[in-house]
Amino acid sequence: MVREDWGQHGTAMIPQSAVIRDWIGDPPYLFAVTDVKKFDHDDRGADVEAAQFIAPEEPDRIVFNIRELGGLERDDKVVDHAVVVLHPFGQHELETIRRAVEADSIGKLFVLIWSPYDTVRTWLDGLGALNLHTREAVPASDPLLLAAAEMIQNEDYNGLGSGRGKDAVVQLVRAFAAEGYPVAPDTWLRAYFAVGGSFHHAESIEKLVKEMKAGTRHRVKPRYRDNIVEIMREQLAAKN
Repeated sequence: MVREDWGQHGTAMIPQSAVIRDWIGDPPYLFAVTDVKKFDHDDRGADVEAAQFIAPEEPDRIVFNIRELGGLERDDKVVDHAVVVLHPFGQHELETIRRAVEADSIGKLFVLIWSPYDTVRTWLDGLGALNLHTREAVPASDPLLLAAAEMIQNEDYNGLGSGRGKDAVVQLVRAFAAEGYPVAPDTWLRAYFAVGGSFHHAESIEKLVKEMKAGTRHRVKPRYRDNIVEIMREQLAAKN
């Protein structure tokens, strides 16, 4: 849920918080925040406000740092209680959340997003997460686009901002654009996240696609045949 949908100009925090409580279940309520030491009205007032509305009774709140979720995978542990993440933004904490979800270390996760344009929202959409405000999830990416995203992810080890990784991103986006697919960062990032892509490399994809949308012509070395989309389509058909 995006914060503006939660608050609705100060008119909806109570009913929207009830929706959240109904979804996450019984107390205690586990809140993961950027920095527990700054969890106060002076430094992270928005976090405190959200926690107080979602869990009105202070004894029901357990607040901890997002980075602590990283220890779950290392220790092979699972939190079977719902975790509420408040306004995550930094790449490191986003990666911590992503890895915890990928490792099935969190049984149930709710994220309150600061802005509708935050990358974490695109990640959640790519995973098919339910938006508690609309009660809907974004439709899954086209299978052909997912296949392209897997090809891009296979280049992660090279980096996607330059070299072979950049070549792959640019050529695939161009090839799909010729087939009518939008040159849109969200479209490509949703597919990339859906196949397990990381926030670190997502930054490079977003930058390249934005530049292409703005008309930048990147110089790249050929990686695929001109009819790569047709080849991929035939391969998908053969699998099905």
